[in-house]
Amino acid sequence: MTLCRGIVITVIVSACSGVLAQQSDPYVVPLTEHGYPDLQGLWTNPSQTPLERPVHLGTTQGYSEAQAQSLVDRAQILDRARVAALDPHRSAPATGGIIDQQADGNYEIMPTEIARVRGEYRTSFIIDPENGRMPILPGSRDIYAEWREQGFGRFDGPEMRGVLERCLSPGTQVPLLGVFGGVGTGNPGGDNPVRNLQIVQNENYVVILGEYFSMVRIIRLSDETTNYPGDKWMGDSVAYYEGNSLMVHSNNFRPEQSTGILRSSGAFELSEEYTRVSSNELLLRYTVIDKNMYSEPFTAEIPLRRMDPKNKLYEYACHEGNYSLPAMLRAARMEEQGLLK
Repeated sequence: MTLCRGIVITVIVSACSGVLAQQSDPYVVPLTEHGYPDLQGLWTNPSQTPLERPVHLGTTQGYSEAQAQSLVDRAQILDRARVAALDPHRSAPATGGIIDQQADGNYEIMPTEIARVRGEYRTSFIIDPENGRMPILPGSRDIYAEWREQGFGRFDGPEMRGVLERCLSPGTQVPLLGVFGGVGTGNPGGDNPVRNLQIVQNENYVVILGEYFSMVRIIRLSDETTNYPGDKWMGDSVAYYEGNSLMVHSNNFRPEQSTGILRSSGAFELSEEYTRVSSNELLLRYTVIDKNMYSEPFTAEIPLRRMDPKNKLYEYACHEGNYSLPAMLRAARMEEQGLLK
């Protein structure tokens, strides 16, 4: 196990803007009682920056300040419309139309900022490959695609449905990855719980709690991975400290963890690096490896800001799996018997 001894780094973050920028005054990372860099607290990702870069931006990793401000302005306009009172005299939606979540979103927070790392307004969280997109392997199939090829239907049983619908996990293998909406598009329902997490450290473990689904990861402090006897929904994680960073490695994910956001197989591996860069910000850098899904590893960076002291995490309970899933399967059985038209 590698301990941190209070190494000085030369970047600091503006607490109000979430910016990782060069600073003349060095920042001294505080240590826990056990001599580790202190990463504890409630953290959030407040930006609208997407995981993957929009295709039309090509290899452009950063926006100009004017471009970033334009996207922020647009998001703020959308946010004002989102929280505005609904017209009680509005007409019914068109047949086959989409019903949004605006009525549910007034108590939520729609992110409007653009993530800024080392002074650069990022066009995506993914920074490698150069195009900022996941290098999906042509012809790759996750376990759900394999089951469908074997003849199983999408509603043949609960196992055919994704983990998010079944309320088994938050639908992603990486903290803070699931982002609703996209850059410049807004999100009528908000997505605040998806962005929040808590880190707790002691001598032998690190606990990372994601507010979304109240997902707890208990991570052993060890620089050696173990051959865990079975697969886990969020993988089996070990960690060690290197300088000012917490280095986490996870494997042995269940193949059913694959989602539309991040496809994966039983070969999925995740390396995370949490670095304290000021009293109010962490930088999360992670790399995904899955030889069955991606032609090469890909790496992303997400700046995390400390949550306002008046805010806290709440229990997030998923009920769709208790009600919607049984109803869908029952309807499928009725349709098979010709009882539905």
